[in-house]
Amino acid sequence: MTDIDLDYLREELLQCRRCGICRNAVYEDKGFDGICPVWKNSSGFETSFMRGKIQVALALLDGELEKTPENAESLFQCTLCGNCTQICAAEFNPAESLEQVRQVLSDIPNVVRDNLVEKIIKYDNPYSEDNTEKRKWIEGLGYSVPTKGNTLYYVGCTAGMRLPDAAVYTSEILKSAGIDFAVLDNEPCCGSVMIRTGKIEDAKTNAEKVEEIIRNSGAERVIVSCAGCLKTLRKDYPEKFGVKLPKTLHILEYAEELIKEGKLRPKKIEEVQVTYHDPCHMGRELGVYESPREVLKAIPGVKFVEMDTIRETAICCGAGGGLRSYDPDLSKNIGASRISEAEETGATIIATACPFCENNLLSGKKLTNSRMEVMDVVELLAKSIR
Repeated sequence: MTDIDLDYLREELLQCRRCGICRNAVYEDKGFDGICPVWKNSSGFETSFMRGKIQVALALLDGELEKTPENAESLFQCTLCGNCTQICAAEFNPAESLEQVRQVLSDIPNVVRDNLVEKIIKYDNPYSEDNTEKRKWIEGLGYSVPTKGNTLYYVGCTAGMRLPDAAVYTSEILKSAGIDFAVLDNEPCCGSVMIRTGKIEDAKTNAEKVEEIIRNSGAERVIVSCAGCLKTLRKDYPEKFGVKLPKTLHILEYAEELIKEGKLRPKKIEEVQVTYHDPCHMGRELGVYESPREVLKAIPGVKFVEMDTIRETAICCGAGGGLRSYDPDLSKNIGASRISEAEETGATIIATACPFCENNLLSGKKLTNSRMEVMDVVELLAKSIR
């Protein structure tokens, strides 16, 4: 695991020119119009966007502010979406730096974060539930799914325990393409939220546990549904912990391949107008923009339309960075804003590629009493291959 160089981290934070472009930049060529979702959906105080958070971080690191939960509060009112990074005139990575600040200041008590970590350590999921529930969705498939195999479907906590339809649709896609797959008997949480909230030592221990279990499964390929799992397994594990897993793909990356190879042949569905929400972990962090769009375009009957803020400038759904747990009301308000933006396209469906995003967008829909349907792209694809 790479230790954080405090002097370097301070230098990075001091790159901030305090220009405020990370707050409400209007940059029509890139679709920016108030780029910070927290700032747009909160009080709008200085500490609600990255410029203010950086000043708080520096004050805490330098001892100018007492290290108390109250003083560190603004550091956790952020989704770490990275939209500020896309336009930062200083050309550094504010979101990555804030994640590192959380790690350095992890000794400051944070009840929400600490409870999450305890749940993951105890239950292997953040929901305090029997972890075998992650395989319960298999009961309705009509066929058995082994726990070992060349292709491993790493379900994820949210798909397995909150939105199991995403897991069912993923299995339909794999089965239709003739792909035999396995699902772990007792799948641990990937630990993404541990990393995002600064509990890096616990995350390292968890990553080593995941590595061992996946290695013992015999997997040569890992398929995931969740954008957070994708970034964690594919990028964070090797870069932060030296943990290398088999080739890890999002199901839509794999589906795009299968469609091109002719192993999946989508058929016409009832005509619908669909817009797509880019998950931050999958888009800005890994550059996976095309696969979900190509899958949608390959489904006859789907009329695909884009929102104003897409790809590297897409506005966050509000769920990431631990915000959904730390400040659920703010998180849901951000989700509601994204729903409103989707409505402006005239689409009847907002589709995404992450159960965690889907869950928060559903909360946003409820807040706004919107008639917009929220679903995962895998649902549309699965319906087209039945």
